[in-house]
Amino acid sequence: MADPNKKKKRSAFRWVLTGTLIVVAVLLILAGAAALAVNHLMSSIGEIEEVELLDPESEEFETDEDAGEDSMAPEEVVWPEDVEETEAASTGVTNILLIGQDTRTAGVRERSDSMILISINDDTDEVNMISIMRDLYVQIPGYSDNRINASYQFGGASLLDEVIQKNFGVTIDYNVEVDFTGFESIIDLLGGVDITLTSTEASYFQAQGYSVSAGANHVYGEFALIYARTRYVSTATEANDFGRTQRQRALITSLFNAYKDVGITTQIALLDDILELVSTDMSNSEILSLLYLAQSMNLSELGSYRIPVDGSYSNQTIRGMSVLVPDLTTNRAAIQEMIAGTYVQ
Repeated sequence: MADPNKKKKRSAFRWVLTGTLIVVAVLLILAGAAALAVNHLMSSIGEIEEVELLDPESEEFETDEDAGEDSMAPEEVVWPEDVEETEAASTGVTNILLIGQDTRTAGVRERSDSMILISINDDTDEVNMISIMRDLYVQIPGYSDNRINASYQFGGASLLDEVIQKNFGVTIDYNVEVDFTGFESIIDLLGGVDITLTSTEASYFQAQGYSVSAGANHVYGEFALIYARTRYVSTATEANDFGRTQRQRALITSLFNAYKDVGITTQIALLDDILELVSTDMSNSEILSLLYLAQSMNLSELGSYRIPVDGSYSNQTIRGMSVLVPDLTTNRAAIQEMIAGTYVQ
């Protein structure tokens, strides 16, 4: 099913992520660890396995009990033609998809709980994070239209990459799969991280029994995981699951800042814990190349975006699923600008 001309580089690698599933993986991409130490630690990592595609007759639709009556029929959704990745977005750019799920039980592949595109732009020395909302209603080659997170369950990272290419015109260079395992200990080993809570968030977490306040907070693993996974509380600019993805990106930034400040000795020591909890299709040489690239960048902050962008989708109920039906034309243009570093929010 995969396009034979698609830019893929498969091999072996494993990272770690945090409660927001992607977190530690980003740290590893941006970490300034010594090449020899990384090579030594490569024995901890493993590759993303190719999976058999689910029989299309067995595909499932994850219905929502509170969705109510369908507001649209599947045939009412009309898609524009597929697009190719634009030259402006692809030049000097490496796209890494961080895929998170709630479980990594052997032999069990769940739907992807979180998907964050990490786009590293060598020309501009920028790194941009783009959350892809899991309730997006998209085209899945070989299957019915469905939520985008279903494509990972149906065909693993390869099918998810193909779905992103087909719908948004973005080629994924590498994949990193992660889960919640080890998240709390990584945060604690770093001595905690700094996060900023709105008054609404602070009130919500206080009601859950946590001693936090509006404004800056220094938190440890247990709370950081809760913070990253919470769906039903707004941030300053995003509500519900949109707020959750914004918190995930904020936590990635905080983890990066904490990691880069601990010093190279501790960075190397932490890699052993990080690498054994993630899987990737990158080779050792590709990992090292990215580490060298990141080391040369002057990264003061990470860009933070999400797809769909405001005003470019509608909330619908299709086949009993509460979904976000995107205007693909608008979102394709937006994601290309995000990758190129020219998007204005």
